[in-house]
Amino acid sequence: MADLLLQEVDPMILDRIARLAVARGWTQAQTCVAVLEQGLFSTELEVRSGFADPEVDALADAIAALQALPAGHGF
Repeated sequence: MADLLLQEVDPMILDRIARLAVARGWTQAQTCVAVLEQGLFSTELEVRSGFADPEVDALADAIAALQALPAGHGF
């Protein structure tokens, strides 16, 4: 999953991502990965009891793969 394309994202969300990127000094791609990661962690905690360990491991592997991606060129 080298390229991530976000379609049909609410303009308000895109604006918030852009503002967060500026505030943190991150690229929009870095910001999207950070937000996605935090959202996954939060959601995983909410449903942790509903996931079997292999599913949790798969999510952790997916997060690690996202973190290993090189910085993108924006949207």
